[in-house]
Amino acid sequence: MKLNRTLLRAIEILELLSKTKEGYTLAQLSSLLDSPKSSVFDIVKTLVYKNMIVEDNQSGITKYKIGLQTFLIGSSYLNDIDIVNIAKQDLIDLANKMQATTFMAILDDDMVTYLYKYESEKTIITTANIGSRRSVHSAALGKVMLAFGSDEDLKRAIQKTEFVAYTEYTITSVEKYLDELKEVRKLGYAKSDREDTLQQIAAAAPIRDHDGTVIAAISCVGFYESQINLDDLGVIVKEVADRISSKLGYAPCNEVRK
Repeated sequence: MKLNRTLLRAIEILELLSKTKEGYTLAQLSSLLDSPKSSVFDIVKTLVYKNMIVEDNQSGITKYKIGLQTFLIGSSYLNDIDIVNIAKQDLIDLANKMQATTFMAILDDDMVTYLYKYESEKTIITTANIGSRRSVHSAALGKVMLAFGSDEDLKRAIQKTEFVAYTEYTITSVEKYLDELKEVRKLGYAKSDREDTLQQIAAAAPIRDHDGTVIAAISCVGFYESQINLDDLGVIVKEVADRISSKLGYAPCNEVRK
């Protein structure tokens, strides 16, 4: 069977970039692929043009990272992967119970990236959709994943995040944000009280795999004007997240201490 060598090389580049958050320079890709820089350059520039990968020049050195378009193409498979299937009914039930919107998200390139969304009939209309991305500093999902993630992930995310004030309630200082994360660890859930928009409140809790690693998070978003108590909502969301985590094999006694 004859294979297209250029297409194979493009796939190899995407596979390499999917396994690193730091990205690779053109020279590094050329070395890893044992291929001339000129050949790799043409493929990389084509992938950049199609938004399959992105150029990152923040460090002064051009590095290439996996792009959102690659995620969006891959997300067409999400309805068949275990974590979404396992969590879907719980998220639907939670949204309908609270007359709200529920989400599942992961951290990707230190951004909240949405994998799943369900809106109840009487929910607030949200702008976040599957595949869209949000800053970690204002989203309850971002807070909870960083609070229970690694110190390395937290440090990198803090350095990359612009603490933009979306409303008067948005956290805009690193010190206050770190204090907030301490509270999140104590409670087991995170809150966003009109930090993204003045109409929305949200609570989020972590999803853990069998060894206790946080692999995703879920949230419930509702109207600020509603009668929902945000801490009561946080407790409910945590209970749902714990139930989903248990379906993934997580039990507190099995957690790996890092």
